[in-house]
Amino acid sequence: MGKSPTSQQRLLPVLRHSSSMAAPVESFFEGDDSVLKSYAFDYNKITEFDNDVMWWSACIPPCFWPCAVIYPLLCGAANNRDAARAQHLALTRDGIRFVFDKHPSACRCQCFDVGRTSKTVPFDKLTDCDVQEPAGTAVCCCVQNRLNVVTVDTASGREMALRGLEDPFQFKKDVWSMKRGDGLLGVPDSIVATSMTRLESTKAAGAGKSAFFSSSSSGGGAGESAPLLPQLREQTALLSSAVGYLKVIAEASSRK
Repeated sequence: MGKSPTSQQRLLPVLRHSSSMAAPVESFFEGDDSVLKSYAFDYNKITEFDNDVMWWSACIPPCFWPCAVIYPLLCGAANNRDAARAQHLALTRDGIRFVFDKHPSACRCQCFDVGRTSKTVPFDKLTDCDVQEPAGTAVCCCVQNRLNVVTVDTASGREMALRGLEDPFQFKKDVWSMKRGDGLLGVPDSIVATSMTRLESTKAAGAGKSAFFSSSSSGGGAGESAPLLPQLREQTALLSSAVGYLKVIAEASSRK
């Protein structure tokens, strides 16, 4: 009989290789054909950093010392672990997708569970994607910052701040590659081409709408309606004549 997986092994994300995708995709996204490539977080590093911040934050005020021992031991460390492992990131046909899966919080009772949330930033809305490397300290110089942070911005502001990616620079490179339409390393060109075609068609549709409303508001469509003007004038003249006849009839009737 083989060895059963340990609890730590069961918590680690499983990567698969789809027949249609050469790039590894996390099992969390299994069955989602829109996913092109997924990216792993360094769950252990995130958990260790959050635990250090938790311990030092609770221990500094003396009045919190009783809780500083009870909460981390009973719930805090487990909450940090589950929150870290609830994060999932992928590039899809539509854009950058970040999922924060359901996980326990507070005293880990079911009534305090945090529900799943998902956010997608379309490639055509992206204005910036960069990596902030760790520097300095947290919690009054007690904890060394050691997590990279990938920031994703659009014209409306900051959309994502992704802490602790295992390979943040590869993610940044892939995002800009998709933004330019150059494709993804490890993903067949045909799949990326389909995604880019959909993106370009969306842009073209938006540009078409803008051009239509712009030409309408500026009177640019007057030339196209020129052949209808004679008919409109003729109909207006006929209506004016009919109104004149009705007035004459009404006046004659009132005199009688």
